[in-house]
Amino acid sequence: MGSTDPEIAPGGDHIVAIGAEIRGVLTGFGLVAAGVLVLAQVDLGLPGQSLLQSLQLHMGVALLGLALLLALARARWRAGLVVAMAVFAGGHVMWRVADQYEGRGALAGLERAAQFTLLSFNVLNSNDRHEELADYIAGSGADFAFIMEAGRLRQHFEQLEAVYPYRVGCEQGGPCDLLMLSKLPLENAEIRSLGNTHPNRMIVAQTEIGGEALTLVAAHLTKPYFDDAGLFEARRLTRQLAAIEGPLVLAWDFNSAPWADAIDDLVHGAALLPPPRYNATWPTELGPLGIPIDHMFSRAPIIIEDIEALSDPLGSNHLGLIAKLAIVAE
Repeated sequence: MGSTDPEIAPGGDHIVAIGAEIRGVLTGFGLVAAGVLVLAQVDLGLPGQSLLQSLQLHMGVALLGLALLLALARARWRAGLVVAMAVFAGGHVMWRVADQYEGRGALAGLERAAQFTLLSFNVLNSNDRHEELADYIAGSGADFAFIMEAGRLRQHFEQLEAVYPYRVGCEQGGPCDLLMLSKLPLENAEIRSLGNTHPNRMIVAQTEIGGEALTLVAAHLTKPYFDDAGLFEARRLTRQLAAIEGPLVLAWDFNSAPWADAIDDLVHGAALLPPPRYNATWPTELGPLGIPIDHMFSRAPIIIEDIEALSDPLGSNHLGLIAKLAIVAE
């Protein structure tokens, strides 16, 4: 009887129409998300694909929220498809990271011959807290400090040199993006360019710890949305690291997450070992919920035993990383 009532039926039709419209809008979002995931997975040579790959885990979480809305809107089969997309996005990230970690197992239980500490930090060219920043670096206890966008630290070099007497980068009158500071002597130090977009953003130097010679590499790659510049730089970096023999440590601002193609190719192509965990470093406002785009890697017999992101960005738009590393006794 209610279905034939002229006062009720139109209202019911209106509610049904609104529900259908909501489901249509949510389905549209789902189709867009599916397209974005395809772009993240299939290399089409488009600018910014590395950025989409870096956001893959966050996209998976967002898809779960979309699936919940679709379920509430009574579009259950579409909600199920979106859940499947979310599982794929998250599962692909976990599979790729797990694959990178396989190499750490061989060094896990071996005796340590020597230990050292490394600080890596993109401190931002326009940093207004440069005095606090210089105080932190000088008092960090790190044996080495790799600093990116270091221009505001020029005025604090005297303070830093009292702790770190060996320095590569930021020469008098030259550019000051990448800076390598060391408490130990550095030999065969060389500043290289990985591309023409931002030259002189790679430093390679040798040092010795506990009788073990090793190579230190600092690099700062171009953001992934500057055409394919960052990707080409990552490939050049992979080739150069593969040509370096023996143990090494690499720390840099890659502007990409570790599950992005460029970094995954680097890890395998240069025989690198990841840290015990990847720490979110950007954007700083999200803290541990952000994206890990600043990284440290090592090559056997060096292993990163512990790594932390700084709790205070000290005026930067990145969080710095400080790590304890060990040389495994052979």
